[in-house]
Amino acid sequence: MTLGTPFDHFLTHDYTKVSKNDQIAYLKKHEKEMTDYVKSQNLKVTSVQWDWESVKVETVQPNAGGIPTGDKYNEMTIEGKVNNIDNSGVGLKWQLSIKQFYPKISAMNLWGDISYGKRID
Repeated sequence: MTLGTPFDHFLTHDYTKVSKNDQIAYLKKHEKEMTDYVKSQNLKVTSVQWDWESVKVETVQPNAGGIPTGDKYNEMTIEGKVNNIDNSGVGLKWQLSIKQFYPKISAMNLWGDISYGKRID
């Protein structure tokens, strides 16, 4: 298909769904907010190194002891390390209404404990 005007691209591209690369680029734009959030959850955290390749979007089924409860939902997660410690770990997650959406940055939650081989308290 030959595009006749610069606006034809908007007619041929679906901007209602974003790719994983678009989602990662969006998270990178909000890296400071993500890092500040993690630092606010534990004062011993001075820096976060995000693993951009760890970004996943999956459908989650809530459960209680292995018994499904509630409705399935989509969740985006990212992992990283803290304070430049190799065996450390931190994760953030967001609920998404549709897998190909951008997350609402302010709705982030910790995914598990912040650790560096053992829990940082």
